[in-house]
Formats: sequence, structure tokens, C-alpha cells
Amino acid sequence: MIFAIGTPINAIFRPWTYDWALKPDALMISAIDFFSSPRLFQKVVKKGIHDTLGWDGKILLDSGAFSALNRKKKIDLDIDELKRIYQEITKQDPSILKITLDFPDDKILVNYRELYSLEVQPVVPYDRVEILREIILNEGFPEWFFIGRLVPLMRKGGGHANRLFPVLDELKTILRQYDALEKVKIWALGVGAPSLINKLAEKVDGSDSARWRITGSNMVLLPKGGERGVGNLTKWRGTHHRISEGFEKDIVIKILQEIDNKSGGLENLDALLLPDNQPKRLKNKMEKDLPTIGKLLEKLRDKKTQPSVYDLELLLRTSGNLRLIFNYWAALSFKTSLNNVVKSKESKNLSLNSILS
Repeated sequence: MIFAIGTPINAIFRPWTYDWALKPDALMISAIDFFSSPRLFQKVVKKGIHDTLGWDGKILLDSGAFSALNRKKKIDLDIDELKRIYQEITKQDPSILKITLDFPDDKILVNYRELYSLEVQPVVPYDRVEILREIILNEGFPEWFFIGRLVPLMRKGGGHANRLFPVLDELKTILRQYDALEKVKIWALGVGAPSLINKLAEKVDGSDSARWRITGSNMVLLPKGGERGVGNLTKWRGTHHRISEGFEKDIVIKILQEIDNKSGGLENLDALLLPDNQPKRLKNKMEKDLPTIGKLLEKLRDKKTQPSVYDLELLLRTSGNLRLIFNYWAALSFKTSLNNVVKSKESKNLSLNSILS
């Protein structure tokens, strides 16, 4: 399965550019960034999308319909402007996977046909399977069917996996009716969370997630799934769970130790990831007389003692860059043997250095 990390086109934080960091299979970007900033579009036309992103691998370009609907400041995704964007980006790299505009509902097929000559891939909302049938019967088999509206489906409360997987199975059943299952690939849009990715890989050919960025303000992702608050008590109490003692704490420690080892030291992380900025002194400022970053790192690196959950929270609060690289690592943990540790508590004493080497 192809897994793409979602990122803004002009993101300053780009962990995939560092040799010591894990790499995704692809990057997912959105045309909404171009609609929001024509200057950015001109920059990309001049510099090139790969150079702009610092990425020479596979790129997927989404129309941005979901983002446009969820932004406070509404943006009109004009189909003619989107066509111009897709044409320019295609000139730079014909292999970029472009996704059609799936808004509004009554124009999904019209938009697909309008952009068809640019070799776009269709988006089929999970609850509009008639669109899938219509495309197969009239346009034939695309390379990909991107399944949309899955994120709102997942937000309907507990048991989200029990809603997601039957929907994907139903769509595959329809493709099987047209002998299309072996001819087209399925992409589940926006639902590649760490808790789902392994099972999702059994159901679809591709997925993506930008959750690693969205949660970085005051939370961290866990490789086994879930989000844990690391802000002060008022931030996580009643809204986000804390890192629990035992297995969760062990996994957080192992990831932090691995990042510390591979990056050349967490105390250098801000300067390393943002070289154009003045390095910040990584020190917690939320309360008086807290340990400095040095004392926290001594505990993290000491093989005889373990940092407490509170120590880990303090460490993760010190730098937004640290939280982002932690979340990025957790989002891509399925690409390493770390997922085997997550599945087996008996393996939790295994060194992460040996796991990821």
C-alpha cells in the first residue's frame, strides 16, 4: 500500500528532507494552497514543485474541496482555475497524481469530465456509489478510484473502524461486479491513522493522513493509535488522555531515544530543523523551577533509570518541532518493525535502535 503524508506546499517543517528521518511513500498536497496564495503558485511554476517541497518522490495533488469546506474563510474552487493549476503542474511532472474536484455533489461527474483530458483520477464519495458505476460504464476504468467523505464518516463517534471497513468492502464488491477489482486501485482519502494503517493496507491500495501536523500543537500520536495531550493540566484534563504508565510510556521513550540518536541530539533539534532561525533554548516556561532540557535528556539517555510520564510531557512541551517530528515518526512507524512491538507487549523491552536498523 502507498501511504502519503499530507503537508502544506509552503510548509517550513519538512522532515522528509533529512537523511536521518523516516520517509513516506508519497506527499499529498492540495490546490487550496494555490487558491489561497497566487504568489505561491507563481513561485512553484518558476521553481518547480519538487524543489519547492524538497522531495523527489511521488506527489499527489488534491483539489482541496474538503479543506475549502472546512475553512472559516470560504474559498471558491473555480473549475477553470483548477484546470490551469493542473495544467502547469503536469508540465513540470506528468507523473503527479491529480485528483478531480468532488464539490458540489451535483457536479462531481461534470467536474471529472471537464478535467478528464488532464488524466485526473475520480473521487467517489463513499455514499455516492452510483458515481462509480457511471464512470465505469461511460469513461471506463481509471487508474485509481479515490474514496471521499470518509473523514466525516469517521467523526460520527466510537466504533469508527466498524463503519469504515464495511464501506470499503461494499465498494470493492461493486468493482468486482464489473470485473474491475484487478484493473483499478482504491485510495481511502484522509484516514491513514496509525491505529488503522495495518488493517487498511489489507483493504485498499493507498491512503494518506495529515494528522501528524494537526495534532502537533499540544498532542502526540501513538504508533498503536490515539492521541495524548502533553500540554499543562488544563490542556489535557477532560479533553485528551495523558500518556499512560507501562506500554505507552515505553513506546514514547523508545521513539524519543531513536530521534535523539539519529538527529544528533534533541537539544539541537530546533536549530537542525529550522536552520534559518535562531536556535531556541529548549526550556519549559509554563511553571517555575522546572528541570532544564539537559536534565530531562540525562534521564532519557540513562539506561539505568526511566523518565517519568511527567518528564516526558515536559520534554515534549519544550519544542513544537519535537512534537511534530515525534508525530511524523509515529505516523510512519508501520514502515518499520516498531509495529511488531506495538502488537506484542512481550516485545516492549526490545531496543528501538535494533528495531529500526
